[in-house]
Amino acid sequence: MNYIKELNAFYDWLELNELSPSAINLWYALMHINNKAAWAETFTVAESVLCVKTGLTDRTLRKVRNELKQKNRIDFISRKGGRAPIYKLISFFSTENNSAPFIPTEINSAVSVTDSAEGRSVGSAGDSSALNKLKETKQNETIKTATATHANYFDEYMICFSGQPNPIQIQEINSFIDQDELEVDVVCTAFRKAAEAGAKYAYARSILNRWAKQGVKSMSDVEREQEQHNQRKQQSNFSPRKGIRTEMVPGWFDDKQENNSNPKPVNDEEAKRAKMNDALERLRGSG
Repeated sequence: MNYIKELNAFYDWLELNELSPSAINLWYALMHINNKAAWAETFTVAESVLCVKTGLTDRTLRKVRNELKQKNRIDFISRKGGRAPIYKLISFFSTENNSAPFIPTEINSAVSVTDSAEGRSVGSAGDSSALNKLKETKQNETIKTATATHANYFDEYMICFSGQPNPIQIQEINSFIDQDELEVDVVCTAFRKAAEAGAKYAYARSILNRWAKQGVKSMSDVEREQEQHNQRKQQSNFSPRKGIRTEMVPGWFDDKQENNSNPKPVNDEEAKRAKMNDALERLRGSG
């Protein structure tokens, strides 16, 4: 099962089919869990785990689970004795698993099918056929690995924002990866930056938009952009401060200051009189 294709197909399916928000939430949670289980044909998960992941009550969980089954999006079998139900996700794409009867098993069917197919190939067609099958299996594993890597942002989103992305957010994130060519690690870094700032997905979206415009696509680009940001910040801290604000001083204040610092010269007549008085005092003292 291709995680990204299934998510996009589910988003398109919702445009023509009505589904409650709680049922949508549960479907995303089951997809997330099945991805962790390496896309087993059937898998088990406790109701308590689903309640934690979706925030739904037990009663609501059972209700929307039936809703998903009626809409032919999942199948499940409840079990007695407190055992976890067995689930099967129904793909949007035509596969043998969709038409096969629902046989509950807790074995990873993807592994058993691959092993048995390789065995039949070796027994019937010889070494050449076995080699071709091995190459095909390795190619399929490579595709699955790439798909899982592409979908890793889903886990990071849940960790950073304590919830699952809605269909619109998934479409946005996929656009950053597919169209803007941002690496999944870059997307996850934006999520972590938003979480560290105590913000939500909208903050991460603004970071991703800025990086996409700047051509930031890889983690090395992110590190280089961060270094440039730190340099700009340091330069702004050491830049000269703007001129200090000064109050307007009236003209008469400057005139007064000038008058005080430059006293007017004494009248010439007064100076002569003072000199004469000094001379008389000296004569009297000598006599």
